[in-house]
Amino acid sequence: MNLAALASLKSFALLGPGFGGERWALLSGLREASGLPELVYAPFEAQGSAARRYVAERREAVTVEVEPPRAAPQVVLRAEGYHEAVARIREAIAAGDVYQVCYTVRAEVWVAAGAELLATMCRHGMPRFAAWVRLPGGEEFVSASPELFFETDGRRIHTEPMKGTARGDRSGALEASAKDRAELAMITDLLRNDLTPVCRPRSVLVTCDRRTLVLPYALQTVSDIAGELADEATPLDALAALHPGGSVTGAPKAAALAMIRDLEAGPRGAYCGALGLCAEERSVFSLLIRTASRTPDGWVYGVGSGVVWDSDADAELAELHVKLGALWSDTPSS
Repeated sequence: MNLAALASLKSFALLGPGFGGERWALLSGLREASGLPELVYAPFEAQGSAARRYVAERREAVTVEVEPPRAAPQVVLRAEGYHEAVARIREAIAAGDVYQVCYTVRAEVWVAAGAELLATMCRHGMPRFAAWVRLPGGEEFVSASPELFFETDGRRIHTEPMKGTARGDRSGALEASAKDRAELAMITDLLRNDLTPVCRPRSVLVTCDRRTLVLPYALQTVSDIAGELADEATPLDALAALHPGGSVTGAPKAAALAMIRDLEAGPRGAYCGALGLCAEERSVFSLLIRTASRTPDGWVYGVGSGVVWDSDADAELAELHVKLGALWSDTPSS
């Protein structure tokens, strides 16, 4: 299947193999469902319990032909007031109001179509949770997320919070960074706490406290947390408990969300939301980072980082440029 062939469909979800299959999954003819869904979507600002549920007229496994992009898109990062926002977060941390805040900004991406954008994101390899989604009503987004929000298999649940980013040639610095290690530890504890109410007592365990994922444009560190869902709990209950994800909010979550609402220029929407594919005994949800949404003025791509007390605004801004690497057709050397 050629990506451009999807442009004529009114609604669809094209989901990469990371969502649980050996091939891409194409769900077309989406309609909202009140019962058991196939596709679940929760924008960042929505309550997890109010996630949108969809079923498809047709669901099929497809092989996708990803043609190389003609050129890298023009990308303009809008980071006005960034240093001032980081300073305000550090002041709040010093006052004891919050420990960490994931502060995000937006980049404008000049590319015509979702097919071209997804092809760019796949240029150097398949993103783990690649997705192109057009919902009934017209909302559309493209994601190259590397982050597993959570997955369930029967009663088992597993989540992989992601914190800590470096260029590919900086693995030693990332491993040795006390700041990045502390960021991940804070969010690991937050996710462990969020999981506990929907899991059997004493079943939630941190099975790996820190490991490194190698992406084409960056290195990222993640932890692994596993548990056993309570008898009455469903994947949608888990979504309600976990959303919005701790790795894109901060800790404590309520205080971090209050600062996000105060500091960020507008709603995140799909960016930092959740997208899930459900099937009988298994569900897989991505956290929608590395995600661009279509607006009346073009595509908007979000980037952010976790700000802690020892954050340096210039270093955090440099991290945003590393994450913009998902949009380059050739990985920049600097």
